[in-house]
Amino acid sequence: MIRPLHRVVSCAALVALSLVCSAAADAQPAAVAEPVAPAAPLISASGACPSLEMISAAVAALIPNGGLDSLPRSAAVEVFDLGDSYRVEVVAESVLRVRVFRDVGHDCEQRARFAAVFIVLTLLPPELVIDVQPPPPTSSSPPLQPVAPVVETPPRRFRLEIGAVLDLAPAFFDAPQIIAVGGELRIARRFGTLAGVLGLGLEPRASFAKGGLLGRESRIPLELGLRVPWPLGAWELDGEAAIAAAIFHAEGLDTSTPQQGTRLDLGARLGLQARLGRPSSRAVPFVGVHALVFPRPYQIATTPQGSLGSMPAFWLGATLGLSVSL
Repeated sequence: MIRPLHRVVSCAALVALSLVCSAAADAQPAAVAEPVAPAAPLISASGACPSLEMISAAVAALIPNGGLDSLPRSAAVEVFDLGDSYRVEVVAESVLRVRVFRDVGHDCEQRARFAAVFIVLTLLPPELVIDVQPPPPTSSSPPLQPVAPVVETPPRRFRLEIGAVLDLAPAFFDAPQIIAVGGELRIARRFGTLAGVLGLGLEPRASFAKGGLLGRESRIPLELGLRVPWPLGAWELDGEAAIAAAIFHAEGLDTSTPQQGTRLDLGARLGLQARLGRPSSRAVPFVGVHALVFPRPYQIATTPQGSLGSMPAFWLGATLGLSVSL
């Protein structure tokens, strides 16, 4: 009778002890799990172009050492697909930076690369930037001296040309042959790619013979036209077209009575000129050729012989001189 009583008491003690332990366990506060900080910045994409996978891969490709883990964990990135454009928002240290890109072609891979460049440049820590210094020069090779860049001086607007002129009128049709020597003064003014030209010349004496008449004339050539320059390295080629005029005075040398007259010829002039120097040079020599056409030449007439022919309607010439920029 004593043994069963002893077993009952032992079982009661064990039950009471288990109840006390469970109550103590219930009385202790439950352990709260601490939040785990993300290993990389939060990147999200709104839309399919570019996708989140493309953006993440492009960012990781730009940071070979450490990948996305090298960027600040507290940053947040969001990319919005806006159709023909897309917007990238980067929040770092409570500062919002936004960049909007336009891409009508919807090249998703290119969008991901552009977004990744903006993200990395905004979030990359300064300690990951490596400053590469050039290697010091060796003692065997002397240090390279800096070379000053060659700056081409723009051509000046005004150019003064002084030259000697030789004009030849061939004996065409009923006109006599005339050779005239003189000089000319020309002024050229640049207007962008073109230049205006004003010329004045003097050929003081030129002799001719026609139908037994010996004559002499003096000429004052005039011109007003345009010039088109073509720079060709160390020299320049110019094409010219102008309205030409010539005031000439002609007189007979073997007539019984003095016979003379002064007239004005109107026509056109075409020329080609080569300057042996760059357009920016101050003073350079030049050589040129030209042709003159006077469609309505005057008649050569004396008393009492009458008409003996006409003055030349076509002239060929050459010029050699010096061109000075002002």
